[in-house]
Amino acid sequence: MTTEANNKPVAPKFEWDFDVPDTPFWQQLEFTVVRNFLTCYGPEEVENLHLDAALAVPDRLQYLLSQLSSDLSAREAAAAPQQLHVADPDVWRRFMLGIETLQKSLGLLVEEAQTIHKMLSTAEGNARVPWLNMLADLDLRRGDFVEAETVSREVLPWMQTHEKLGVDSPQAFGTTRIIIAAAWKQGGSKQDEARQLIQETFALIDGMGDSRFAKYQKEERQLLQELKAKLEAGK
Repeated sequence: MTTEANNKPVAPKFEWDFDVPDTPFWQQLEFTVVRNFLTCYGPEEVENLHLDAALAVPDRLQYLLSQLSSDLSAREAAAAPQQLHVADPDVWRRFMLGIETLQKSLGLLVEEAQTIHKMLSTAEGNARVPWLNMLADLDLRRGDFVEAETVSREVLPWMQTHEKLGVDSPQAFGTTRIIIAAAWKQGGSKQDEARQLIQETFALIDGMGDSRFAKYQKEERQLLQELKAKLEAGK
Protein backbone atom coordinates (compact mmCIF):
# COMPACT_ATOMS: atom_id res chain seq x y z
CA MET A 1 0.00 0.00 0.00
CA THR A 2 1.39 3.41 -0.97
CA THR A 3 1.71 6.29 1.47
CA GLU A 4 1.32 10.03 1.33
CA ALA A 5 4.01 12.48 2.37
CA ASN A 6 2.74 12.36 5.96
CA ASN A 7 3.27 8.56 5.93
CA LYS A 8 -0.42 7.83 6.29
CA PRO A 9 -1.49 4.84 4.18
CA VAL A 10 -3.43 5.65 1.05
CA ALA A 11 -6.48 3.46 0.49
CA PRO A 12 -6.24 1.66 -2.85
CA LYS A 13 -8.55 2.75 -5.63
CA PHE A 14 -10.42 0.01 -7.44
CA GLU A 15 -11.83 -0.01 -10.95
CA TRP A 16 -15.38 0.34 -9.60
CA ASP A 17 -14.51 3.45 -7.55
CA PHE A 18 -15.63 6.72 -9.08
CA ASP A 19 -15.36 10.40 -8.22
CA VAL A 20 -18.84 11.92 -8.33
CA PRO A 21 -18.83 15.50 -9.70
CA ASP A 22 -19.39 18.09 -6.98
CA THR A 23 -22.17 19.89 -8.84
CA PRO A 24 -25.82 20.44 -7.81
CA PHE A 25 -27.42 18.16 -10.41
CA TRP A 26 -25.74 15.03 -9.04
CA GLN A 27 -26.52 15.76 -5.41
CA GLN A 28 -29.11 13.43 -3.83
CA LEU A 29 -28.57 10.84 -6.58
CA GLU A 30 -27.21 7.42 -5.64
CA PHE A 31 -23.55 6.77 -6.32
CA THR A 32 -24.29 3.87 -8.69
CA VAL A 33 -26.70 5.99 -10.71
CA VAL A 34 -24.11 8.72 -11.23
CA ARG A 35 -21.23 6.36 -11.97
CA ASN A 36 -23.16 4.10 -14.33
CA PHE A 37 -24.50 7.07 -16.27
CA LEU A 38 -21.31 9.09 -16.57
CA THR A 39 -19.13 6.15 -17.60
CA CYS A 40 -21.18 6.04 -20.81
CA TYR A 41 -19.82 9.43 -21.91
CA GLY A 42 -16.62 11.34 -22.42
CA PRO A 43 -15.97 14.66 -20.63
CA GLU A 44 -17.00 16.78 -23.63
CA GLU A 45 -20.22 14.82 -24.08
CA VAL A 46 -21.09 15.37 -20.41
CA GLU A 47 -20.48 19.11 -20.76
CA ASN A 48 -22.99 19.24 -23.61
CA LEU A 49 -25.77 17.62 -21.57
CA HIS A 50 -28.53 19.87 -20.25
CA LEU A 51 -28.41 19.04 -16.54
CA ASP A 52 -31.10 21.01 -14.76
CA ALA A 53 -30.45 20.92 -11.00
CA ALA A 54 -33.88 22.48 -10.38
CA LEU A 55 -35.54 19.19 -11.33
CA ALA A 56 -36.87 16.95 -8.58
CA VAL A 57 -34.87 13.76 -8.11
CA PRO A 58 -37.41 11.49 -9.91
CA ASP A 59 -37.43 13.90 -12.86
CA ARG A 60 -33.62 13.90 -12.95
CA LEU A 61 -33.64 10.11 -13.04
CA GLN A 62 -36.20 10.07 -15.83
CA TYR A 63 -34.16 12.61 -17.80
CA LEU A 64 -31.01 10.49 -17.46
CA LEU A 65 -32.88 7.36 -18.51
CA SER A 66 -34.33 9.11 -21.56
CA GLN A 67 -30.88 10.43 -22.49
CA LEU A 68 -29.28 7.00 -22.26
CA SER A 69 -32.09 5.33 -24.21
CA SER A 70 -31.92 7.92 -26.97
CA ASP A 71 -28.13 7.79 -27.25
CA LEU A 72 -28.13 3.99 -27.23
CA SER A 73 -30.58 3.98 -30.12
CA ALA A 74 -28.31 6.39 -32.03
CA ARG A 75 -25.28 4.16 -31.45
CA GLU A 76 -27.23 1.08 -32.52
CA ALA A 77 -28.24 2.86 -35.74
CA ALA A 78 -24.64 3.89 -36.40
CA ALA A 79 -23.43 0.31 -35.94
CA ALA A 80 -25.99 -1.16 -38.37
CA PRO A 81 -26.06 -3.59 -40.06
CA GLN A 82 -24.02 -5.05 -37.19
CA GLN A 83 -25.61 -5.43 -33.77
CA LEU A 84 -24.05 -3.01 -31.29
CA HIS A 85 -23.29 -5.78 -28.80
CA VAL A 86 -21.10 -7.32 -31.54
CA ALA A 87 -19.68 -4.12 -33.02
CA ASP A 88 -18.79 -2.51 -29.68
CA PRO A 89 -19.58 -4.76 -26.70
CA ASP A 90 -18.04 -2.37 -24.14
CA VAL A 91 -20.28 0.53 -25.19
CA TRP A 92 -23.28 -1.80 -25.29
CA ARG A 93 -22.56 -3.10 -21.78
CA ARG A 94 -22.03 0.37 -20.27
CA PHE A 95 -25.24 1.78 -21.73
CA MET A 96 -27.31 -1.24 -20.73
CA LEU A 97 -25.89 -1.09 -17.19
CA GLY A 98 -26.72 2.60 -16.95
CA ILE A 99 -30.25 1.95 -18.19
CA GLU A 100 -30.80 -0.95 -15.78
CA THR A 101 -29.56 1.12 -12.83
CA LEU A 102 -31.97 3.94 -13.62
CA GLN A 103 -34.87 1.55 -14.19
CA LYS A 104 -34.17 0.07 -10.76
CA SER A 105 -34.06 3.51 -9.14
CA LEU A 106 -37.36 4.47 -10.77
CA GLY A 107 -39.05 1.22 -9.73
CA LEU A 108 -39.62 0.14 -13.34
CA LEU A 109 -39.50 -3.59 -12.56
CA VAL A 110 -40.92 -4.84 -15.86
CA GLU A 111 -38.56 -2.72 -17.95
CA GLU A 112 -35.63 -3.63 -15.70
CA ALA A 113 -36.36 -7.33 -16.16
CA GLN A 114 -36.44 -6.85 -19.93
CA THR A 115 -33.05 -5.12 -19.85
CA ILE A 116 -31.46 -7.83 -17.72
CA HIS A 117 -32.82 -10.67 -19.86
CA LYS A 118 -31.71 -8.85 -23.01
CA MET A 119 -28.18 -8.68 -21.63
CA LEU A 120 -28.24 -12.32 -20.56
CA SER A 121 -29.30 -13.28 -24.08
CA THR A 122 -26.23 -11.56 -25.58
CA ALA A 123 -23.55 -12.02 -22.91
CA GLU A 124 -21.39 -15.12 -22.77
CA GLY A 125 -19.29 -16.84 -20.12
CA ASN A 126 -18.23 -14.79 -17.12
CA ALA A 127 -19.79 -11.66 -18.62
CA ARG A 128 -23.16 -13.13 -17.61
CA VAL A 129 -22.34 -13.26 -13.90
CA PRO A 130 -22.95 -9.59 -12.97
CA TRP A 131 -26.28 -9.71 -14.81
CA LEU A 132 -27.28 -12.89 -13.01
CA ASN A 133 -26.54 -11.04 -9.78
CA MET A 134 -28.80 -8.20 -10.90
CA LEU A 135 -31.47 -10.76 -11.72
CA ALA A 136 -31.22 -12.22 -8.20
CA ASP A 137 -31.60 -8.71 -6.74
CA LEU A 138 -34.63 -8.10 -8.96
CA ASP A 139 -36.15 -11.45 -7.94
CA LEU A 140 -35.74 -10.43 -4.30
CA ARG A 141 -37.51 -7.12 -4.87
CA ARG A 142 -40.31 -8.90 -6.76
CA GLY A 143 -40.84 -11.34 -3.89
CA ASP A 144 -39.49 -14.43 -5.68
CA PHE A 145 -37.32 -15.39 -2.71
CA VAL A 146 -36.54 -18.98 -3.71
CA GLU A 147 -35.29 -17.94 -7.14
CA ALA A 148 -33.34 -15.00 -5.69
CA GLU A 149 -31.53 -17.30 -3.27
CA THR A 150 -30.89 -19.95 -5.92
CA VAL A 151 -29.37 -17.52 -8.43
CA SER A 152 -27.29 -15.61 -5.88
CA ARG A 153 -25.87 -18.84 -4.45
CA GLU A 154 -24.72 -19.69 -7.97
CA VAL A 155 -23.09 -16.28 -8.35
CA LEU A 156 -21.37 -16.03 -4.95
CA PRO A 157 -18.61 -18.67 -5.45
CA TRP A 158 -17.53 -16.94 -8.66
CA MET A 159 -17.18 -13.63 -6.83
CA GLN A 160 -15.39 -15.18 -3.87
CA THR A 161 -12.76 -16.82 -6.08
CA HIS A 162 -12.31 -14.06 -8.67
CA GLU A 163 -8.78 -12.62 -8.57
CA LYS A 164 -10.05 -9.03 -8.48
CA LEU A 165 -12.70 -9.73 -5.86
CA GLY A 166 -12.67 -12.35 -3.06
CA VAL A 167 -14.66 -13.38 0.00
CA ASP A 168 -14.43 -9.91 1.57
CA SER A 169 -15.02 -7.83 -1.55
CA PRO A 170 -17.98 -5.43 -1.66
CA GLN A 171 -19.43 -7.46 -4.53
CA ALA A 172 -19.34 -10.73 -2.57
CA PHE A 173 -20.89 -9.06 0.47
CA GLY A 174 -23.62 -7.56 -1.71
CA THR A 175 -24.53 -10.98 -3.07
CA THR A 176 -24.40 -12.44 0.43
CA ARG A 177 -26.95 -9.87 1.59
CA ILE A 178 -29.29 -11.01 -1.20
CA ILE A 179 -28.94 -14.59 0.05
CA ILE A 180 -29.57 -13.53 3.65
CA ALA A 181 -32.70 -11.53 2.79
CA ALA A 182 -34.08 -14.15 0.40
CA ALA A 183 -33.54 -16.99 2.88
CA TRP A 184 -34.95 -15.01 5.83
CA LYS A 185 -38.11 -14.11 3.94
CA GLN A 186 -38.79 -17.79 3.21
CA GLY A 187 -39.25 -18.34 6.95
CA GLY A 188 -38.91 -21.55 8.96
CA SER A 189 -35.52 -23.26 8.86
CA LYS A 190 -34.44 -20.89 6.10
CA GLN A 191 -34.61 -18.04 8.60
CA ASP A 192 -32.24 -19.97 10.86
CA GLU A 193 -29.87 -20.36 7.91
CA ALA A 194 -30.04 -16.62 7.34
CA ARG A 195 -29.22 -15.89 10.99
CA GLN A 196 -26.19 -18.17 10.77
CA LEU A 197 -25.01 -16.49 7.59
CA ILE A 198 -25.39 -13.09 9.22
CA GLN A 199 -23.06 -14.19 12.03
CA GLU A 200 -20.54 -15.62 9.55
CA THR A 201 -20.64 -12.44 7.50
CA PHE A 202 -20.08 -10.20 10.51
CA ALA A 203 -17.03 -12.34 11.31
CA LEU A 204 -15.69 -11.80 7.79
CA ILE A 205 -16.25 -8.06 8.10
CA ASP A 206 -14.49 -7.98 11.46
CA GLY A 207 -11.45 -9.49 9.76
CA MET A 208 -11.27 -6.87 7.02
CA GLY A 209 -8.82 -4.63 8.89
CA ASP A 210 -5.78 -6.02 7.10
CA SER A 211 -7.59 -6.77 3.85
CA ARG A 212 -7.05 -4.90 0.59
CA PHE A 213 -10.73 -3.95 0.97
CA ALA A 214 -10.24 -2.48 4.46
CA LYS A 215 -11.60 0.93 3.41
CA TYR A 216 -15.03 -0.66 2.93
CA GLN A 217 -15.17 -2.29 6.39
CA LYS A 218 -17.26 0.39 8.10
CA GLU A 219 -19.70 0.61 5.19
CA GLU A 220 -20.11 -3.17 4.94
CA ARG A 221 -20.75 -3.49 8.67
CA GLN A 222 -23.37 -0.74 8.52
CA LEU A 223 -25.11 -2.30 5.51
CA LEU A 224 -25.34 -5.67 7.24
CA GLN A 225 -26.52 -4.12 10.51
CA GLU A 226 -29.23 -2.23 8.64
CA LEU A 227 -30.34 -5.36 6.80
CA LYS A 228 -30.46 -7.37 10.03
CA ALA A 229 -32.53 -4.68 11.76
CA LYS A 230 -34.88 -4.45 8.78
CA LEU A 231 -35.43 -8.21 8.65
CA GLU A 232 -35.97 -8.46 12.40
CA ALA A 233 -38.57 -5.70 12.10
CA GLY A 234 -40.42 -7.77 9.53
CA LYS A 235 -39.65 -5.48 6.62
